[in-house]
Amino acid sequence: MNTQNSMHKFVGYWLLTGAVMIMVQVILGGITRLTGSGLSITEWNALMGWMPPMNEADWQILFEKYKASSQFHLLNSNMNLSQFKHIFFWEYFHRLWARGIGAVFMIAFVFFIFKKMLSKNLIPHLLVLFVLGGVQGFIGWAMVSTGLKDRAWVTPFSLTTHLLMATITFAYLIWIYSSLFLQKKTIKISSTKILLLNFLVILCTFQIALGGLMAGTHAALHFPTFPTMNGNYFPENIYNIQISMKENFLENITFIQFMHRNTAYFLSILILIFWWKNKNELQMRSFKLLPAMLVMQVLLGITTILLSTEKVPIFWGVAHQSGALILLTLLLLTRFGVKKVRV
Repeated sequence: MNTQNSMHKFVGYWLLTGAVMIMVQVILGGITRLTGSGLSITEWNALMGWMPPMNEADWQILFEKYKASSQFHLLNSNMNLSQFKHIFFWEYFHRLWARGIGAVFMIAFVFFIFKKMLSKNLIPHLLVLFVLGGVQGFIGWAMVSTGLKDRAWVTPFSLTTHLLMATITFAYLIWIYSSLFLQKKTIKISSTKILLLNFLVILCTFQIALGGLMAGTHAALHFPTFPTMNGNYFPENIYNIQISMKENFLENITFIQFMHRNTAYFLSILILIFWWKNKNELQMRSFKLLPAMLVMQVLLGITTILLSTEKVPIFWGVAHQSGALILLTLLLLTRFGVKKVRV
């Protein structure tokens, strides 16, 4: 019995390691975006692409390939080899870490199958996880390929899709872990509260998507003020009737930041109300941490906005993005730690 529990724990540690690695990957993606590094590697070699440049000749070859890209000609024509090495590092590390996630999951999965440590019910969910990872890799490849071919940057839509796919994969992994290790601690609550928790998770995910659009359009640079947007709560051109709703969501910088701010207000109010009304009933660590994490995330957002006068500060921008994922994690653990009961 003790051996089985130990094996069960190893599977749990594996799943948690995967979740942490995905979170780190999101952080690396944020740094890659803010440093403008995403298109620095002009080739996609899934098998051998983990090898870094080994000497100055290799570096020069890669730099010459980058010089042929639209991004170099339109944005970085004054860049030297030393500067190229800096942006190359972040994109290389981002891709290398992605390969590391795949290796950790695949090697451990085969090992656990060989040792018969995975239940028949768990295996299909793990296979879905592999599919999600593959789709995410394809999205990353398509995003970079399109950016190199058609323009000097990655589109906000592509960036947001990439971020959302990572978020969905992360959430699915948290669900798998929770279904295995939180079942015995499940708290029974009403179906109405379950629906409210579901809505908070969806709204938080939507807010993360808006954050991706903020990053993709550099929207923070246009309204680096708080609580108003350059002196107005409702700024001019908040919604451009000359373009479609889709274009307003993806391209209208004023609309994107307005939505991001007001979704944050709405989400914060709902979380605080829900927490206050259920703080005595939901005695779980994730739920208890929600208000503190929420306040921290709001402060990180305000700080990032106020410091985005010339460029978005890398530390604060990445901290804010990380905070969003941590807040979502607490909501997910709370949601997966409860069970519907008829009342």
